[in-house]
Amino acid sequence: MKEKIPIGNWIRQVLQEQGRFIVWLAPKVYCRYNTLCNNIKQDNLDVDLLLRISKKLKHDFFLHYSDFLKEHCPSVVIGTNILEKEEIFIGNIIYEKLKEQEHSIAWLSKNVPCKHSALCRILKRNQIDATLLFHISKALEYDFFIHYSNLLK
Repeated sequence: MKEKIPIGNWIRQVLQEQGRFIVWLAPKVYCRYNTLCNNIKQDNLDVDLLLRISKKLKHDFFLHYSDFLKEHCPSVVIGTNILEKEEIFIGNIIYEKLKEQEHSIAWLSKNVPCKHSALCRILKRNQIDATLLFHISKALEYDFFIHYSNLLK
């Protein structure tokens, strides 16, 4: 069963708590209003966009993902080699974790909802959808969201 990650609900809730609207948020995170609305409705965001949203709303949405991950995969390990940089090269971090666990990209593609060729391209460009990162975290039993959360501190 595929878990639905309610990121759109989390963002709408924080906006409401702060008395703000998506129309206010969209230009602040360099996104078109319609695009942001559609992404939030689909509960499907790129982690770079989520990082910009987290910074503008001063709310760590990555901790929500970490909590959701722990709830659905109790054996997950929290990232220990937290980076203190301005930018996360998530593809490299995933490659290192694959190597450490002696798994291949082919193995990973069988354990996440993504084809092998698409996964190779995604990991090389270092931008990733948060939902896919959730599934990768679950497959590798490692919380990759903590790396992004650290950027907000």
